[in-house]
Amino acid sequence: MSEKYAPFETEPTLLYDKDTFKIVAGKAYTNKDEKFCIGLNSNGFPTNAYLIFPPQLSLDLLRNLLGQDGAKNDEIIKFIKIITDKQ
Repeated sequence: MSEKYAPFETEPTLLYDKDTFKIVAGKAYTNKDEKFCIGLNSNGFPTNAYLIFPPQLSLDLLRNLLGQDGAKNDEIIKFIKIITDKQ
């Protein structure tokens, strides 16, 4: 596992960044069967450590982030499309 992007295989896409929270999406080592996973990083400690959300929460979480201050709406919409296309 790469310590640089742990637990993601490559640099994850930033979806939300406000105050001390970052929410990202990317391909995680632990969920190989999922197209992507959503991770939460708080306060940047420990470095590159993320709480990975269960796939069942992804669509609701992304919908709730849309339009929020700090949200990267274009990126969020891309990931919502990935989820809805596979259903």
